[in-house]
Amino acid sequence: MVTMHCKQILGITAIGVASLVIGILIGHFEITPAKPAWLQRMSKDGDPKYSHHLFKEIQAEEIRKNLQFFSSKPHIAGSTQDEEVLVSHIHKTWQASLHGAKIYNYTVLLSYPNASDPNYVSILSDDGTESDLSEKVEKILSPDQNDPTVVNPFNAYSPSGVIVGDLVYVNYGTVEDFHYLTRNLSLNLTGTVAIARYGKIFRGDKVKHGEIFGCAGMILYSDPADYVSGSLDRVFPVDWWLPGTGAQRGTLLQTNGDPRTPFYPSTSSAFYLDERDIELPKIPVTPIGYNDAAKYLSKMSGMEAPIQWQGTLNITYRVGPGLASPFEKSKIKLYVKSYNVQRSIKNVFGFIEGQYEPDRYVVLGNHRDAWVFGAIDPSSGTATMMELSRAMSQLLKEGWRPRRSILFCSWGAEEYGLIGSTEGVEEMGKVLGSRTVAYLNVDLSLAGNSTLRALATPILHKLLFAAAKKVENPNPDEVRAGRKTVYDTWVKNLPSSYDPNIPRVGDLGSGSDYSPFLQLLGVSAADVRYTYDQKYSLSSYPMYHSVYETMDLVSRIMDQGFKYHQAVARLWGEMALRLADDVVLNFDCVQYAETLKRIVMEAQRTYGPMLQEHRMSLDPVREAVEEFHQAAKSLQGRAEKINRENPLEVRKINDQLMQLERAFIDPLGITGSIYHRHVIYAPNRHNLYTASSFPGLAAAMFDIENDPNQERRWQQVEKEVSVIAFTIASAASTMQDTSSIGGVSGKY
Repeated sequence: MVTMHCKQILGITAIGVASLVIGILIGHFEITPAKPAWLQRMSKDGDPKYSHHLFKEIQAEEIRKNLQFFSSKPHIAGSTQDEEVLVSHIHKTWQASLHGAKIYNYTVLLSYPNASDPNYVSILSDDGTESDLSEKVEKILSPDQNDPTVVNPFNAYSPSGVIVGDLVYVNYGTVEDFHYLTRNLSLNLTGTVAIARYGKIFRGDKVKHGEIFGCAGMILYSDPADYVSGSLDRVFPVDWWLPGTGAQRGTLLQTNGDPRTPFYPSTSSAFYLDERDIELPKIPVTPIGYNDAAKYLSKMSGMEAPIQWQGTLNITYRVGPGLASPFEKSKIKLYVKSYNVQRSIKNVFGFIEGQYEPDRYVVLGNHRDAWVFGAIDPSSGTATMMELSRAMSQLLKEGWRPRRSILFCSWGAEEYGLIGSTEGVEEMGKVLGSRTVAYLNVDLSLAGNSTLRALATPILHKLLFAAAKKVENPNPDEVRAGRKTVYDTWVKNLPSSYDPNIPRVGDLGSGSDYSPFLQLLGVSAADVRYTYDQKYSLSSYPMYHSVYETMDLVSRIMDQGFKYHQAVARLWGEMALRLADDVVLNFDCVQYAETLKRIVMEAQRTYGPMLQEHRMSLDPVREAVEEFHQAAKSLQGRAEKINRENPLEVRKINDQLMQLERAFIDPLGITGSIYHRHVIYAPNRHNLYTASSFPGLAAAMFDIENDPNQERRWQQVEKEVSVIAFTIASAASTMQDTSSIGGVSGKY
């Protein structure tokens, strides 16, 4: 027993000595316990091999097959093809290959032409006979266009009506064009039928301007000056230029989403406004081809139109009003039998759940509906998105799991006024607004095959450039010239106006589904596509919204090997991977600050002298931008030095980066529109497609010298300067260290 007791004592002593030695060693060499494996994994950026695997997995041939399927039949919003056949295909595909999928239903107001009583234009003589009728359907130029479900040319939400009046040519229908007619030429446009060429501005703004200046109806056409380059003998099907029989469909809706449920989703419990109480166009409108437009424009009376109003039809463009001899007693007849109807539309979401931050979403979106076959808009984007989702599903099989969640969105009824995406954001705004890292949009992958074109908020510019530098150039001629990447050709063809060493990135207006994310939620967004050579002064790609936008056009003329589609898919995928897999978000708030400085300089050049005349200045804005710049540099510095092994610190920095864009949202809206709330970027008041920098100030200053109530207008200018300064200073406070609560008036 004594021996055993001694052994126990000796054992305890040995343990004590060993513990002491270990303690000394830990103290001397600062030995730290091994970090858990899960912490080590979540402290590292995603494995770069998956980027390589994704690029390899994205196949041009698969995109071609997708496009063949999606553009094989017309699929206008609300149709069986769009809401059942395509929705079912997308849902089943994502349900089987991703972590889940879901369909969201909305009952909305859509618009269609009367199939048995088509819209048209004619010349009506004083004895009641009609001549020179416009084509009621587009001429079939290849067998793949011959489908009984093709919807004839029309403008959505145009009221039905028969208008007879004198014809007046209003050029592009901009507010400046109407000012020229009414102020410079002293024309009274009341009761006239305006004919406007497509281009420059959103078609709905053309119609709104026509209403304001008293026109009774409007005809829209695509002039060859804006949709054809070179001889008219080279139009489709020989080349990709618009033939004279092509007519551009399109919505006239000025608001986003279902107009009967503003700011709320059109779900089963929705309260719907009566159609009489919503903002819809008030004058009948229809589109025609330029062959028909030439018949009416060539017969017009009045003075010759200014040189900048001249198109390239073989006629003398005159402003009117009315027709010349021997048609001086004749009028233009505008016959529109379109109607509005309630229909069901659907959004489809596919979901890849993140491993460490499943409550942070990287959202990728494309709309599904097309006016006709839509092989370019939107099916080139749809085909690309489906291939990207398939490629990512293959990565999942290899063991990849993104840090954050990835959400694929197929939007319905975009063409009618961003209806699906707006309804989706209205329904899920609380979730998407708090969880979305960024929204990456591809409306269409291919508007041409010359160079990349991108729109984005400044915080995403660095990410865009980095992704474009990784994507192989799809143009072999460019590769032989030494430009091996998408970025190389982009910077050559579209250099920035302020730095020729980087590409131009445009601002976001309201032309696609990024709008509700940016304007309602304040989510940073980007929109990318390949586009045409900018040497062509085109208003859009030539076949825009016509029956000729088919698989034949894309596969035979625009992208024979589908390499340009593949490049867009790779760029889109690389941006998504970096946002989903990097520990610290690849956001550049210093770039935002530098952009704001340039915007202020431009505003000073444009408005400075007039502001000074009224004892105002942009000094408060300039001071706020400087404060923003300092805060941005501080946040960027903290992000670069962050301890990646501290998940709470990482989350804090990422939240500050992610929330910055939200700080630019004014809940009261910009330029009188509650649909547009971003103080830095919002659509131009007179052109929904184009973004304005400091849009509230731009709207307040527009044509201010002709406002009879000068005091009221200048008070509005003063208010807008104040709002901009406050908003930028508030945004700066969100980037400060969290020990600072923020605010512009507080002092320590």
